[in-house]
Amino acid sequence: MKPLLKTTILAATTAFLAAAGTGPALAQSDFQSCLQTIRSDALRQGVSAAIIDGAFRNLTPDQKVVDLDGKQPEFSLTYSKYVGSAVSNDRIVKGQQRMAQHRALLDQLQAEYGVPPQYIMAFWGIETNYGGFMGDFQVVRSVATLACMTKRRDFFSNETVQALRILAMNHMTREQMRGSWAGAMGNMQFMPSTFMKWGVDRTGDGRIDLWTSLPDAFASAANFLRGIGWKPPLPAAEEVFLPQNFPLDQADTTVEKPVRTWAQMGVRKAGNAALPSSDEPSSIILPAGFRGPAFILYPNFKAVMNWNRSTLYALSVAILAQQIAGGPPVMQGAPADDEPLSRNTIVDMQNRLARLTLYTDEVDGLLGPKTRSAVRLYQKQIGMPADGHPTPEFVRRLQQAR
Repeated sequence: MKPLLKTTILAATTAFLAAAGTGPALAQSDFQSCLQTIRSDALRQGVSAAIIDGAFRNLTPDQKVVDLDGKQPEFSLTYSKYVGSAVSNDRIVKGQQRMAQHRALLDQLQAEYGVPPQYIMAFWGIETNYGGFMGDFQVVRSVATLACMTKRRDFFSNETVQALRILAMNHMTREQMRGSWAGAMGNMQFMPSTFMKWGVDRTGDGRIDLWTSLPDAFASAANFLRGIGWKPPLPAAEEVFLPQNFPLDQADTTVEKPVRTWAQMGVRKAGNAALPSSDEPSSIILPAGFRGPAFILYPNFKAVMNWNRSTLYALSVAILAQQIAGGPPVMQGAPADDEPLSRNTIVDMQNRLARLTLYTDEVDGLLGPKTRSAVRLYQKQIGMPADGHPTPEFVRRLQQAR
């Protein structure tokens, strides 16, 4: 998105502040007061007053950022919708081409950090479509807006301080430092704090450049992954075939068994190959229910989850990486009725499960692990396969329950 004209910025800011019920002058005063608090924190962390004042000069809240932060998706994406979009044929082919193009560097990074090239390519592809879109928001303005105009003040105040540190360290202007609406930057979409902790100057030019230096971007990604738990040699996840008598209530991220124990229970790789002979803890999941594909999650799946807490995101990275490396596509398709549930439907489902004393967490309209656990309990009660996946039939039967 191109920067708004000054008059448009002022009009949007005024509209937002008025909608908040505070009045433009008072809320702008609050915004400036918040910036001064962040300024004090940045000074304590060694950022010069000149850098801070230059970054904060004439800074106003970004209404678009506020709107995007408050926008809740109407539908909860399913396995087929999410993974189908993230792991496209075009993205696989481009990933293979980019991996071949940068093979020497990627092999060096694997030797140093233990991260296979296909995983760096998979993150790069999913995050920015191989650098095709890195975001055009001013990062300092975005994170300052989120710090001062939303409920996540502590988190984004720190991100604002880290963004100021990046300006000082890399001799950039706030206009040059651009990223997503939430402050993620560069080819790998690092938040400022991630940039400061894990960024690597691979070229040795004295700057960490995640925007135009692929050596810096790839090395930073490898360093980050190793730092958040990646260890060779197992992949993050693989598709598996389950035996007919497999206990579906064991297919859950909360259930961990050594890989060899799953093998003893009859679990095999898709295509019928044996699982690795390993005592590493692992889990089985059924992201589209028992009629869809099954996956075994190895310890490196948790490292991918530490990059992004979405299970479907992490699964997409694992599937894309496997196919970039020349591995097979997922063999078992999702059922035809694996359609997104609306947020209102999930809220209604959570309320009904709560009345049945099966769900005790927040009613938030999100299909998270605790909601799936409650779904599984009710499935057992009514004699449905207890896979924790709310099909249209499950929703209908729950709505008919008294």
